[in-house]
Amino acid sequence: MFHFCPPVTYQDNQLTAQEFKEWLKSIDLNGDGLISRKELRDGLRALGMNSTPWKAWRALVHADLNHNKHIDGDKEVEELVNYARKRWGIIVN
Repeated sequence: MFHFCPPVTYQDNQLTAQEFKEWLKSIDLNGDGLISRKELRDGLRALGMNSTPWKAWRALVHADLNHNKHIDGDKEVEELVNYARKRWGIIVN
């Protein structure tokens, strides 16, 4: 179970890229610097998104450049930001 407060809900549709990156840090519950599919799924659910298992899986497939089944490193975070901008429409800049 996760215990964090996302900056906005998905319906608000108003995350900046920086807020999204801060949100990613907040969903890293074990603090290992890696975002797992489960952490991403639970974080998306907390934002109020539907179909979170599918969305988390697709995002991970797209952004996990080193294929370690986690989002880690600046380049992968940027890939996830771009993916979220295109596919989820939640990033405004």
